[in-house]
Amino acid sequence: MTAYVAACATYRDHASYLVEWIEFHRLVGVERFFLYNNLSRDDHREVLDPYVEEGIVVVHDWPLQHVRTDGRPHGILLAYDHCLESHGPEARWLTFLDIDEFLFSPTGEPVSEVLPEYEQWPGVVVSRADFGPSGHRKRPTGLVVENFLHRRRYRPDAIVPIKSIVDPGRTVRSASIHHFHYRDGLPVDENKSPVRSGSGRRTWVSFERLRINHYGTKSEAEMAAKQELWESIGYPRAESSFEKLQKATGEYDDVITRYVPALRDAVNRVEHTS
Repeated sequence: MTAYVAACATYRDHASYLVEWIEFHRLVGVERFFLYNNLSRDDHREVLDPYVEEGIVVVHDWPLQHVRTDGRPHGILLAYDHCLESHGPEARWLTFLDIDEFLFSPTGEPVSEVLPEYEQWPGVVVSRADFGPSGHRKRPTGLVVENFLHRRRYRPDAIVPIKSIVDPGRTVRSASIHHFHYRDGLPVDENKSPVRSGSGRRTWVSFERLRINHYGTKSEAEMAAKQELWESIGYPRAESSFEKLQKATGEYDDVITRYVPALRDAVNRVEHTS
């Protein structure tokens, strides 16, 4: 089965978040998901099995450690390269995300209806908005996208992290978790401006057509657990990342909540049939 838009992600112990993440991206036009399980010990398989049976999700066990002594997430990069080689022919566009990242168009259009206007380029880089804990000390009930509505404030000239949507047929390999090496030309941002490799991890902020909401902390308790995980695998930026994300509370932003009613219905339907 060939998809117009597919997504690739690694995960570890994210069982309780997977349904929301998958169903959200199905709402915005992602048809298939290539997921790499990195040493999970929760019930992720039970959550994903119905999707696997339908052919919506493919799961690879990927027991490599994410980080080596140089601080680069080699396990993730190897997963991305494996996905490009193994699943690239199964998608026209392949986006590389984390389970705490939600790709959508603020216009309300499905991502799958926005991307045709970018087909002449080998990739599209998408600005990422970092959301903080929104005052939640513990994990609240309900959806991630409805509970965390305060993000970092960005000046119009801000430089922000990106993630990539690539044409697998014109992509060589991952350069980082943010950007890729291409066979044919340069990727563009949502404004169709070229993004050169030297600025591949970040670009000028632009959220009009495409964007990624990054829920890097969720609640304070969940962020503390994530920090412990980072430290256990030797991730050197754990403390500084935690502190920066804790400050991501400057602006109220509920653009994504237009999806909440349909997403809640989809999640409830899955939970009631599983």
